[in-house]
Order: sequence, then structure tokens, then C-alpha cells
Amino acid sequence: MLLLNTGKIFFVVIASPRSGRGNPWIHWKDRLLRRVFDPSRNDEKTWYSLVYKNPSDGEILLKKWHLSLYLFLGFLCFSTAHAKNTSDLELLQDLENPLSNVISLPFQNDLNFGYAGKDQPQYILKIAPQIPIRVHKNIKVITRTIIPVQYQVNNVTKRGHISGIGDLNPQFYLSPVHIGKTAAGFGPVFNLPTAKNSQLGSGKVSAGPGMVFAATPSRWVLGFYAYNVWSFAGVKNQPRVNSFTLEAFSYYNLSNGWYLAYLPLITADWTLKHTQKWTVPVGGGGGYIFKVNEQFVSGTFQFFYNAAVPSTVRTKWTARFTLNFFFPD
Repeated sequence: MLLLNTGKIFFVVIASPRSGRGNPWIHWKDRLLRRVFDPSRNDEKTWYSLVYKNPSDGEILLKKWHLSLYLFLGFLCFSTAHAKNTSDLELLQDLENPLSNVISLPFQNDLNFGYAGKDQPQYILKIAPQIPIRVHKNIKVITRTIIPVQYQVNNVTKRGHISGIGDLNPQFYLSPVHIGKTAAGFGPVFNLPTAKNSQLGSGKVSAGPGMVFAATPSRWVLGFYAYNVWSFAGVKNQPRVNSFTLEAFSYYNLSNGWYLAYLPLITADWTLKHTQKWTVPVGGGGGYIFKVNEQFVSGTFQFFYNAAVPSTVRTKWTARFTLNFFFPD
């Protein structure tokens, strides 16, 4: 790894050939992969034994995460601007506040360990563009569409894997154009059966009311998206949908663009038994907002433990990395 400083701009050159004796990077990487993925090791203290037992699947998903992490590290080292004063803090809160007049394009990577009780992870990429559209001098419509792309074990055949786009989740919130320290938006939320595989989606058309709320006390940005949807059309032999979702967000801004974050996805499936309804993750992480030329970007890493989860899912641990692009008004 070579770090070049040319004033305000930092460049990183990473040399990573696939082979070659004496290369310390290759030696370190090979030791790490053997430590994580070697199935011949039965030591309970190895990372491998705590996550999954299929080295090929784990290595595939690790490579998917490599791409996101390399992108973030590249942007981080190329950063030319930092938040340094009160005015920058206000800008950071605007970028983190979903009710501000900022277009955002997040790419959320979730790695769920032990999905469906298997010794293999589930990978979900969620692309969720959010666009505020002014429809009146005092009113705007915030459009948000979650597009999930999934890769997971095949729960029907018990062999192999399936992948593809899941159900689209478009959301529309009416909100004031000018917001203060607290603001809210209300509107309809939909779930559209765009998944071609029944394991990746509900097969139902669902809709319901939604709300988004945000507050910015001191250095905090606090709030949530909350909605409940019910199915009313779709594939007849698929189970009905009656589900609640709470996407909470909590940011505490530190200095120079760094922040602490807790963004759990809490859900409840009202069609299940009382003890099986809820998924409640506990954890958190942090991130960094920076600027590349005129483009604002943030990278956030979090780790969660599911304190409650349905037995049909049984995912206990989730690692999440999000890369978000912002386009202020």
C-alpha cells in the first residue's frame, strides 16, 4: 500500500497480485482466508466456526463486500473537504435528515449470518433512492423506493442458492418544504410483487399508511420511518401479508465529518404467533461524511445482534455497510 500526499488530496495505491512469493499482502490475505474459511479447523475460537461452514459461499460473499469496502476506502482517501465548524454541522444534519431537501442514493449491504438456520449467510443489497419533489410552494412529496437484490440458500431444494430482485417497496410522504428542528411526513406505502422467485418476495400486492419523523437536537439527528401494509391482491396460494416496519435512525455527529450511528430495522409479522412476530436488532456503528469534488458521500458500518427473531429466519447476527450519495438542493 502506498499513500501519496499532494496537498489536500490523498491517493492510495494498493498492489494486490494474485500470486508471488514474499508478497506480505498475499501472505496476510491467505492467512486471513484460511483462518476464516478453512473447514478442517474445529477450533471454536476461529471466526469460521462462529459464522458458517461452507468456505466457497463465504468467500463469494466476502468478495461482494470487498467491492463496497474498496469503494468507500477509495473515496475516503480521495476526500478533499471535512466538516470543521457549526455551519458544516448544519450541513451534515441536512444530509442525514430524510425530510430535508436533499436527494440521496444509498447502497445498503447486509450480510445476515446463519440465515434460516443454515450455516450459510444471506446477502441483501438495498438500493433506496429518495427524491423530494415540490408540488406546492409549501408542500413537497418525498418519494422513496427500496429495491432489494438478494442472494441466499435455496430453502425449497435445500441445495444450491437463489438470487434476484425482491419485492419493490415504493413510499410517498407529504411534508412541508421548510422544516425546523422537528418535522414529519405522512403518506401511502406499497409493496409490489416484483420477485420472480417466491422465496425472495411475498407474491402479494400490499399497501398501508406510513410516516416519517425527524428531529435535530444539538448534534443529534433522530427519527424513524414507520408503516404497516396489508395484502389485497396477488398470488392466491401465497400467505397473506400484515406486517409492520420501523426503520429508526439515530446519528450523533462528532467532528470532521465523523459520526456514531444506530439504524436498526425493526419488523413485526402480525400473522405469526405472539412469540414469533418481532425482529429486534441491537447494535450500532459509525461512519464518515466526506466530499469528492462537489459530491457528498457517506460510508457507515454497523453490526447487529437480533435480540428477537422468528424461528423461520433465525438470523442472529448482521453486518451492514452503507455507501450513500447526496445531492443537496
